[in-house]
Amino acid sequence: MNLLPLLCAKLFAPITALSTALATIAGLPVGPDEQQRAAAPSPPSVLTGHDPTQPATGREFPGAPQVGALVWQNADGTPGVQLCSAVAVDSPAGDLIATAAHCVAGVALGIGGPLSVAYVPGYRSGRAPYGAWYPTRITVAPQWVANHDPDYDLAFLNVTRPQSAVPLEQVTGAEHLGGPVSIGTLGVLLGYPYNADRPVGCRAAIGRQSATQLRFDCGNFPTGTSGGPLLTAVDPRTGIGTLAGVIGGYELGGYRDDISYAAALRPPLLALYQRATTPAAPPLMFNGLL
Repeated sequence: MNLLPLLCAKLFAPITALSTALATIAGLPVGPDEQQRAAAPSPPSVLTGHDPTQPATGREFPGAPQVGALVWQNADGTPGVQLCSAVAVDSPAGDLIATAAHCVAGVALGIGGPLSVAYVPGYRSGRAPYGAWYPTRITVAPQWVANHDPDYDLAFLNVTRPQSAVPLEQVTGAEHLGGPVSIGTLGVLLGYPYNADRPVGCRAAIGRQSATQLRFDCGNFPTGTSGGPLLTAVDPRTGIGTLAGVIGGYELGGYRDDISYAAALRPPLLALYQRATTPAAPPLMFNGLL
């Protein structure tokens, strides 16, 4: 698929900004930092606050283990240029992440191949504290495949870390999958801007663009934040919340940095989750290794 028409909205860096993105992400260590993991830091304040962020703009924070960057792979399989944002979602196998469907248009499975991607949870300041994870399956709705229907701009990716049997959710935790939300509910929006070393977060009331599209008004959510989670009911002890959607949908998530959209989690998208959590056989093999 020709990806050039998607060089817009909040997908990934424009050509003129790729050098910045490369400097930010290329060459980062991919092994998990056990010392950082053992520290189990308290959830960042952007997740635990009870009031809207003032002024209404995304602020950098150190990151959260259940949220990460979706990046292109380098030829050797190591993480490369940033593509989008993504989030771990609770599942029976503990191996699921969610992002926007437009983020994975034309993406291939495998390690080191053309147009292959990796997920880097908790990415910050050139480090991959929980390692790099690789998709074994990508699940998108047929309505998106057929005509890029913005109401179906959601994708689920099953991910694994080669030569490890420990699932992602045991390492990072995962958000709960939600459903319809009441307009005016306080939400937390998170994402990885292409030109920043850390993610940004913002709390604001969730609005509605249409019956099938949520709207979130907060600045500093530019290119790269597509696929970032919109959360509600975050537990202040754990930082785990309920996923109301991901940046995407109408206008591929928004043509402006201060307005973001997300496809509402209606029954067809909840059914997509069920497809993604139904085991597929045989699993993808990476050079003979799971």
